[in-house]
Amino acid sequence: MTGKTARLIFWLGTLISAAIFLWMTYDFHLQTPKYTHTDKLSEEVVAGKKVWHKYNCNDCHTILGFGGYYAPDMTKAFYRLGENNIASIVQHPEVMYKNSFRKMPQLGITEPETRQLIAFLRWTAEIDNRKWPPQDEKFVEAYKLRESQPQKLDKVHLVLQACGGCHTFEHQGRNVGGDLTEIANRITYDRQTLINYMINPQSVRPGVTMPPQDVSLQTAGTIADFLLSLKSHKEVSQ
Repeated sequence: MTGKTARLIFWLGTLISAAIFLWMTYDFHLQTPKYTHTDKLSEEVVAGKKVWHKYNCNDCHTILGFGGYYAPDMTKAFYRLGENNIASIVQHPEVMYKNSFRKMPQLGITEPETRQLIAFLRWTAEIDNRKWPPQDEKFVEAYKLRESQPQKLDKVHLVLQACGGCHTFEHQGRNVGGDLTEIANRITYDRQTLINYMINPQSVRPGVTMPPQDVSLQTAGTIADFLLSLKSHKEVSQ
């Protein structure tokens, strides 16, 4: 190969690579609004992002893979935990993680800041991240079907989506509030009391740390049936 040929290959390769890079950059900026729903960037969402940075949440958590890997990824946390659970964890981590090996400091986040942070996490949860990281995709699907078409979910997936943010079942979920099988064998409530407990825990057990669950009466009834079936060792899947 002559020196002239080598230079030609070098310059052609450089120019082609640069052209591909510039095209991909341009296409990325074109696609970003569609994948990130920039039209939903409200003032509350922007304020929530500032709260995220103010309290250095990314020191322990990640969003879209960026941040610390001590605590769970928060990209789809809204679907995994739900609004009420996020609020309880943020404002009372010392209570919510009392029996957990993983601890979260009390940051002193105010209620308005909590609402803003939840709005930000709701927005990030709707980013089209091509299902990566994949660990929360089952919660995303279940959340979207839970209230609109609960009949399409088997009971295990339905319960894990509603309760898996704090409870485990068959080694799935997060063991903050205990395993559902163990809880089912301890409870003495009837079906209606269980439903009331999920919708408004304080009305049944004043002072309990469990937050109210944002579920319909139909979903609460399905979860109650699931827990009672565990207690009586019946079939739990539909």
